[in-house]
Parts: sequence; structure tokens; C-alpha cells
Amino acid sequence: MTFRSSALIAAVVGMVPLALVPAAQAEPDVVWGACDKPVAEGVECGTLTVPVDWAKPGKGTVGLRAYRQKAENSKGTILGFPSGPGQPGDFTFGTLRPALPGYDLISLDPRGVGESHPMTCDVDKILKIGYVPPTDAGAFDALKKNQKAFWSTCTTGVPKLDAHLDAYSTANDADALRRAVGAERVSVYGLSYGTLPAERYLERFGRHVDGSIIEGVMNPDQDRREFMTTAAAGVEAIFTKFAQWSAATPDSALHGQNAADVFRRAQQNAGEVPGTFFGFPWSDVMITRYVEIFAPRDFGEVAKGLRDLADGRNPFPDEAGEQPPRRIEYADPNTCSDWPFAVPNVQEARADLESTRKAAPVVGFSTNASNYSSICVGGPRTGRPKPVSSRSENPTLLLSNSLDPATPKVWAEKVQEQLGRKAIHVVTDQVGHGGGMDDPVTLKKVQDYMATTTRP
Repeated sequence: MTFRSSALIAAVVGMVPLALVPAAQAEPDVVWGACDKPVAEGVECGTLTVPVDWAKPGKGTVGLRAYRQKAENSKGTILGFPSGPGQPGDFTFGTLRPALPGYDLISLDPRGVGESHPMTCDVDKILKIGYVPPTDAGAFDALKKNQKAFWSTCTTGVPKLDAHLDAYSTANDADALRRAVGAERVSVYGLSYGTLPAERYLERFGRHVDGSIIEGVMNPDQDRREFMTTAAAGVEAIFTKFAQWSAATPDSALHGQNAADVFRRAQQNAGEVPGTFFGFPWSDVMITRYVEIFAPRDFGEVAKGLRDLADGRNPFPDEAGEQPPRRIEYADPNTCSDWPFAVPNVQEARADLESTRKAAPVVGFSTNASNYSSICVGGPRTGRPKPVSSRSENPTLLLSNSLDPATPKVWAEKVQEQLGRKAIHVVTDQVGHGGGMDDPVTLKKVQDYMATTTRP
């Protein structure tokens, strides 16, 4: 679960019953060729045809975009699960190629994403989804009304595919790709939201897995409130680190001031700030969102930004305010098939907010996590918490950053408990989401792990 680069997507951002193992049928195939979108040198594209519903393989098929990047004298194959939800399959190649050279790389645009029949929704409905579910009864009724309209606009355009966008279906698709390239065994890499289908792949198809690396780990065995509260605590920890940095750094725009007081003043004055934050009027919620997105990138810029906001100035005075399109690709609703995230009523919304504010007394909540409890209102009600398990003979390598705004370290710690001896947890001491292998010490541990688990 990650923050994306598009301005609109950055602003609007976030289980069906277990899919059956596919019945015996013709082996899948991919015809590889040039890609019709910009890709890295050496990346080939193709189409993998899979059942819409893996439990009923004779009831319709769908074509998914597949990617392959071959290596000379290959050490083996790495199957990648991209982040998001919403990133294309070849997104993982940018991390894997320099970090783990010599492996063939394969991946898919997950169903409902990119060139695999993306979910699209009406923008005007998206913009009415609150980052934090309202705690006023009238406003909550308005959210429910909007969500009924919102879900009616969201579709992949493929009959019945909208009901099969869950992680188990994606795991089955990935194993079809493994078979299509003729790999008896693969290693697995999942990043952020991609760790969820990677975890489900280990559960269903781990007997085909040598090494497995999941970075920015999702914990599928948690309910809505635990998801929101642990994420809020993660953002609060980053703010605490930022405040300590400002106190110790003379060049900080907030040096000599109490960073929490400045943050609260910015929230109080948010209604007076001109302009918008990526199209959204400034509000107390948007102040938290600003810190959540930009603090992991640059403490210095956030110190200046909070100073400006506290004084009623917009840190982005030159924002163009472009008119958004009527519809956009929007993969966040796909998560609603995997977890029971939807907040059911205003009383639960109040209890959720009380819990997140207790865990995060300054920032109050994680907008990234709380947003999903709004998005999923009116959506699928099939998701259930379920722990991670693995059929691989080798342990899974879990990679975390010490401070992560999207997938807090505690989620990996919970997955480590679920896997027991089948897990190794490596923590990189840095602020941010992903990028653990940019650290030389972490990279060496990953390379050593792969060298001991991969069978050429």
C-alpha cells in the first residue's frame, strides 16, 4: 500500500472466499514481443489469458498484461508483485534488476490495473470520499449516499471481473504466468500492497517457491480498527522524529519552536489558507495528509511548509488547479475485496477516530489508512482477516523500514509471528516507504539470502 506520484491520485488516496486451485486444463501460454508503452530496455510484453473466476474456469476468460526481462546465464526466475494498488507489473523490475542482477524477471499488471482492464471510477464521486469517515450523523449519511453512487460508476468493463479482483485471484494468475514461462520454481518479490498477493501465493503455491522477499509488509490478519490505529501510530512516530530533528537542527524553519504546537496552529488556520492541496481545500485533515506524504521525503521542506500553513500561506502557491478528467483509473476499491475495511455506521466511525487519536495524539490518524474505511463503504463485504502461511521449504525474508508512513514495522512483526520459524525480519533504519535495498547493509543481507535459497 503506497503513495503514488500522480497529483490527483496522491490526493484522492489507500476478500472473497478463498479461490480454488485451478482445475486441470491446457497449460497457459504467452507470446512475447515489443511493449506498446515505455518500458526499460530488454523488457518484453505479452498477454496471459486466465479465467475470470478461478473457481469456475469455464465461465469466461480475461487477458492480462505480462512482462518479462531475461538475463544472460540466468540464476533463476523472480516473480514480482507490484505495489499500489495500481502500479504496473514492471514497476518491481526497477528495484530487482540493479539489486539482484542475473535473474529472469516476470510479472503481471494485476487484474483491474494498468493494461489488465483497469478499474475506472467517476472523479466527482471520488473527490467526495472523506479521508477520515465523518463522525456527524448527517455527514455519515451523506457518505453512504455518495458511496452508493460511487460504486455504481466503478467498473473494469469486463463482465463479472469486478467481483474477482482479490489477492487470491491475483495469486492464481501469477502461478499461471509461472507455468507459461516454464519455470518449475521461482523466487517471489512483493512490494507494499503487492505483499498481500505474494503472501497468498506462498499459501497456495509455496511448493514452487525458492526464496521470497516481501518489502513494506501488509498484515492480512487484522481488522479495520487495528489497521487504522497501527497506521496512525506509524505516522505519529514519523512526526515525533521530525520534531526531534527540528529541535536539533538550526537550519530547520521550526528550530526553537514546538513542532506539535505549530502543527496544531496550522490545523486551526487551515480554513484561511488560499488555494488547495492537489485540488482539495485546506482543512485540519489535509494538514495531516501534507505531513504524512512529504515528511518521509524531506524534513526541511515540511518544516517550511508547516510554518507557512500556520501563518495562513499555501506551501504550493503556484498550484495550477487543473480541471480533473471525468473518469480516472482508480485501483483503491480493489482492496475492499480483501479486507472488511468499510466502517458500518457513525458510532463505529467515532470509536475508530477515538482509537486513532489515542495512538496518534498529534497527527490524529493516518489519512492513507482511514481513507480505505470510507472508500469501502457500500462495496464488497467478502473480506475476512486471515493469517499468513507458507508452503515454501525456505523462510520468507521480511523487509521493513524503522519508520514507514504506509506499512508500519509492526505489520511485519505480526506477519513474523504468523510465520514463526519461516520468517526472517530485516529492519532498515530509515524513514520512508520501500527502498530498503538502497541501504548497502540490507542489500547484502538480501543478496546472501537469495544465494542460499535459489536453485538455478
